[in-house]
Amino acid sequence: MSHLFQVDIRRGSPDIVMSEVLSTLEGLLPVKFTLAGQRRLEGVGEMIVGERAGGTSCDGSGVASSLSVPPNENSAQASVLKDVTVVFADDPQVPFPFRGKSLRNRIGCAVNALKVIGGEKVLASGEAGPLWTLSTMGDAKHFRSAFPLPRFGPEGGLKDVLNEERFVEILPLLHWLRDLCAPASYASPPLRACFMFDDPNLHWQRYGYVDFKQIATNAAKENYHVSFATIPLDCWFTHMRTAALFRTSSKYLSLAIHGNNHTRKELARNYTKPERLCLLNQAVRRIERLERSTALKVCRVMVPPHGACSEEMLGELPACGFEAACLSHGSLRAHNATKAWTKDVGYLPAEQVQNCPVLPRWGLSGNTTNAILLAAFLGQPLVLRGHQRDLKNGIELLDQHAGYINSLGSVLWSNMTGVSRSNYLWRMDGETCRLKPLSRNVEFHLPSGASQLIVESPFDGLTEPWHIVDGGSKAELTVLSGQGVALPKMVNRTISVRMLSSQPDRIGGSLNPLVIPFFRRLLTEGRDRFLSFN
Repeated sequence: MSHLFQVDIRRGSPDIVMSEVLSTLEGLLPVKFTLAGQRRLEGVGEMIVGERAGGTSCDGSGVASSLSVPPNENSAQASVLKDVTVVFADDPQVPFPFRGKSLRNRIGCAVNALKVIGGEKVLASGEAGPLWTLSTMGDAKHFRSAFPLPRFGPEGGLKDVLNEERFVEILPLLHWLRDLCAPASYASPPLRACFMFDDPNLHWQRYGYVDFKQIATNAAKENYHVSFATIPLDCWFTHMRTAALFRTSSKYLSLAIHGNNHTRKELARNYTKPERLCLLNQAVRRIERLERSTALKVCRVMVPPHGACSEEMLGELPACGFEAACLSHGSLRAHNATKAWTKDVGYLPAEQVQNCPVLPRWGLSGNTTNAILLAAFLGQPLVLRGHQRDLKNGIELLDQHAGYINSLGSVLWSNMTGVSRSNYLWRMDGETCRLKPLSRNVEFHLPSGASQLIVESPFDGLTEPWHIVDGGSKAELTVLSGQGVALPKMVNRTISVRMLSSQPDRIGGSLNPLVIPFFRRLLTEGRDRFLSFN
């Protein structure tokens, strides 16, 4: 990050400066935390630990924006979490999408309500009173939070304090830092969403409790899209009327790729590189046969069975033609627990693991409302996943979640290719648009006034070529990341930006004998279909 904003910490001890949360955020945001009085870079903010913000100055030249938090008396990660109800004010100073919302969340320490002072505005309250307030002095904003900075311990990561169950403690800090960094911040794409079900195939018009025709009808009526992560092993047979339904309802139904044989930890085992390529290419060949026989297009997004996928397997996906992977943050961390990068997982719209974009997803059951709100705040796609049994009580579950998501504003519902290609960050720098793709292939609508484009690499230390195509005139050009290029006159402002890479490595063969996985899969499918009739 070329531009750093300094945040001075007042009344804090040295261990606070390098606490796990703050040191992690230094790697994700253009900020540098220092003790007050140390050499400054560009002091724009002051964190005040243990006393009320009073509009003080970092260097005597003006009033600095501040965040005041109580001290964290616990030196270790909280072992017991407490439930709290938080009600957010319907006020522009409350970050989207929390305005006017009430939610249940968990915290790791006791909290004392704030006493409102002077002209402070209450941004959030709990059962006992105000939890988050704001006052202004000139252009400076002064926030107070009743929550100490959360801690996650040396073996934990940011996701431990930034998840659907627990995030209100860190929310005031994130909102304040985003406000400080606004001059150099990137905008996220619009809201985008997709429902996903693991396992269904095209062997019949239903798969257990999943009724494809009913889902297509309701999706058209309620405005949503459903992706089915299908197992390549199942492509030995296709019911053509079901395939025809998917073709005519492609706006509402689609397919993604769910492993290969769907065996235990299929994508997380300790394979050699040729074995990994063999497995992935076999999955692609099976899917290609399905596409040829049905005229369907299957999204090249890998959905690992049971969320189990190793860093090494993720690194091979682009070489085999995959645009991205999709799995939960928890699964990504659990199956790569020894990797240092797992501490940072959970903040960005998509993770970049071995140059492979990884899209997050959440469960259809559980604390889904909180997951939706947190993902929207972070600019992450709203991918809610389940299995056929989640529809045992009816399709109304999807209708309900879709209604809540659509109530947040304009939402782009699409298949997983569309979700992947809408993952990017961007900002205007004068007349130059700086685009940071978080996928290897993105569709981007250029803002008005942009006469030059710079494609910034999402991968540290790489200078890779990108192919740019205007969606209207089909004008083409190729640029290196970081290289500014004048934009030609275009029929429209929508462009396709694709990372150029070598041809996919088509190692052939079969990694495992097919008999056992085939019959195991038949039994599982039979169970899913049989139980839906009971």
